[in-house]
Amino acid sequence: MNARYDFGRNWSELAARFEQEHLDRACEDLHRLVGDVKDKTFLDIGCGSGLHSAAALRLGAAKVQALDYDTGCVETTRAVLSRFAPEAEWSVERADILDEGSLPSGTFDIVYSWGVLHHTGDMWAAICNAAGFVGRGGRFGLAIYLKTPLCGLWTVEKRLYSSHRWLRAPVKALFVPAYILARTLRHGDPISFVKNYRARRGMEFLADVDDWLGGYPYQSTSADELETTVEKLGFRTKQRFNVTPGIGLFGTGCGEWCFERIDL
Repeated sequence: MNARYDFGRNWSELAARFEQEHLDRACEDLHRLVGDVKDKTFLDIGCGSGLHSAAALRLGAAKVQALDYDTGCVETTRAVLSRFAPEAEWSVERADILDEGSLPSGTFDIVYSWGVLHHTGDMWAAICNAAGFVGRGGRFGLAIYLKTPLCGLWTVEKRLYSSHRWLRAPVKALFVPAYILARTLRHGDPISFVKNYRARRGMEFLADVDDWLGGYPYQSTSADELETTVEKLGFRTKQRFNVTPGIGLFGTGCGEWCFERIDL
């Protein structure tokens, strides 16, 4: 039984509907996290749809190398970059961050991995391997799920959702109304929330729900644990966003970090 979630299917369907506003938002988010990328080499680990690779090129990156475990994501990223950055210098390859033989050589000015390394099956090894690609004075942009009291339950749900396709529709049919109801009781804005989701998050609401429910393998961490681990690899924490977890009733968001290498 294969419990790994098929991210490539989801991203392929979403990327076909990308518009300029998606790229504009991705540029804003990327710049907020890692800063200036102009004339920098950029490694995108777990490129998914390719949108952030395209954003790096739009922001002036000298060269982008994009990697993903899922062949569907590799194909989708190539299509997105061909559309949004046809003249830029880029490459897209299938690779496994846990398999050294599949990975590129050398280092990069910026290494970026948003919401990916907690889905590898060995998050800490993946983080260590990814950090090794950051060159002297380089930056490491990272987003990782925050640990909550309910992470154990979500791990079970995600494994079942990924393993049994017939469960996906009924699980979504339960999750979405419950989430919208909770949103209504807390904020009173369910219609505007869903309507404006793409502008705020850069992706579609239901695609994001599917990613959350199915994202397996799944691990999470606290901000202190992550920062301590990465700093021991020769980095300092440059900035951090969204690092306070909730109880995890409807899942948990990603904390975001930008680390800067200081030991080379």
